Amino acid sequence: MADLIADYVVVGGGLAGCVIASRLSQNNKDVILLEAGPDPSDNPAIEFFLSGLSLQGGELDYAYPSEPVATTVDRVHHLSAGKALGGGTVINFGGWLRGDAADYDEWAEVAGDKHWSYEGLKPWFVKSENFYDSGADPQEHGFDGPMHVTSIAAAEKGQRKHPLRDIVKNAWAELGVSYNRDRKNGVSTGVNEMHENCSKEGRRQPSHVAYPLNHVKVFTNTSVYRVTFDDAKKATGVELVGGRKVAARKQVIISAGSYQTPKILMLSGIGPAADLAEHGIPLVHESPHVGQNLHDHYAIHLAFRLRDPSLGYAFGSAGFRNPAFLKGLPWDWIANQPLPEEILSKNQHETKPGWEKRNVYEVLTAYVVPGIPGIPIDGSHIATSTMLLLPTSRGTVTIRSSSATDLPRVQPNYLSTQLDRDALIHATRTTVKLLTATESLKPIIEGESPPVKEGLEGLTPLTVDSSDEVILERLQRTGEQHQHSGGTAAMGKVVNGEGRVLGVTGLRIADASIIPVPLGGHPQATLYAMAEQLASMIIADS
Repeated sequence: MADLIADYVVVGGGLAGCVIASRLSQNNKDVILLEAGPDPSDNPAIEFFLSGLSLQGGELDYAYPSEPVATTVDRVHHLSAGKALGGGTVINFGGWLRGDAADYDEWAEVAGDKHWSYEGLKPWFVKSENFYDSGADPQEHGFDGPMHVTSIAAAEKGQRKHPLRDIVKNAWAELGVSYNRDRKNGVSTGVNEMHENCSKEGRRQPSHVAYPLNHVKVFTNTSVYRVTFDDAKKATGVELVGGRKVAARKQVIISAGSYQTPKILMLSGIGPAADLAEHGIPLVHESPHVGQNLHDHYAIHLAFRLRDPSLGYAFGSAGFRNPAFLKGLPWDWIANQPLPEEILSKNQHETKPGWEKRNVYEVLTAYVVPGIPGIPIDGSHIATSTMLLLPTSRGTVTIRSSSATDLPRVQPNYLSTQLDRDALIHATRTTVKLLTATESLKPIIEGESPPVKEGLEGLTPLTVDSSDEVILERLQRTGEQHQHSGGTAAMGKVVNGEGRVLGVTGLRIADASIIPVPLGGHPQATLYAMAEQLASMIIADS
């Protein structure tokens, strides 16, 4: 490939990179998009979410190995990130769930910029959506955006209402958790409809398909080594692995994700001075927060054994054969909940004002077992995901060397604070109570089935009477992150409110690495809105 030049060079063709490149090109901007992975369009597994379950850990997934994590019994975690045009939107599970309004308001407060509050982001949520319910509030939802969004119950003309749907909802009501139909003012506390982004035919919508790139010069299988600068610290373009240059007349925009973006910054001479000096990298600008503040949603998946699998409650059963159930993942309901006062008061040094109203965890119900070791997918079990939404643990991303081909060194530090441990113990106990001790589900669920594989010997079924120590052991030995990482080039520390990298010019970041605090929900709904707003800022600046 000969040396290239464009007004804008976008590094990373994932979710945000495709949105930025597409919107710039639609405004007659000259754009080059560089993606390290392949174009996955010919891979049939990406078409539907169920077939896409096979993609994680495969050729379209970086699956970065973490450093051993002391607080999860020295386990090495495999950190998924899409390695393809479309990025994570090619391998994710399609959940479309915003965080709570208070989450975005905290982002705005930390960043010192109201554009990132719930009200500031709302127009961009609306712009990105093609929402299924034409009667929804047009101030909250959009109806002509590129992303088709539907509830599970409304999909396939209402044919995806799973057999246990109403029973699970009633079980939550027994625990005092009510149905939140409209999420008024962005408040997501309670039992929410599960939403997903898929076409009307039930197909996945990768970002590079939903946001057309036909006027963008796209180069796949093209890895970037570093950003280049002139003597005035203005970004002039990028150097590729192999030495070729791509010049940017106006700006370079890095959208490489929470693990690769800090790596590229450090290889470019922007980061903690001591780390760069250790690897002989000339310092362009000292930015000590690059690679710090890594946050992710740590979670535990639990399998619950059905008393009578023949009743067709779960995927794999002969009775679970409605064709509509196969048009997406068989899941339902998201329950978002705050923590009880006794946990908050015990950990008040780790909380912030207003946390008594913040949703700290979510519980999701699935009618398929999501890869829990030793649990068959034969209709004998349903499953839950119990996820920490607002972790206080923070990890780091740094470089191993000055080589572009070395993987980043990631230390996630999951469960490293007492508040995180106490919160997930409580959330897990609530989940077990929901499934095994409510009048609605007790006649259906026989009990929890622990995972079975080498290295997990000695686990016993969780019950409502399990001790905190037993639940914590399960969390440490079997819990996993939900691949919702962010924070490693945080707004207010590494970039400003428009994504501009502090200390240099002509360089922006547009991906989850700039989100300074954990957010509830599942990130793609937020990331599309974030990318839309950043694109508008870049266009206005041009």
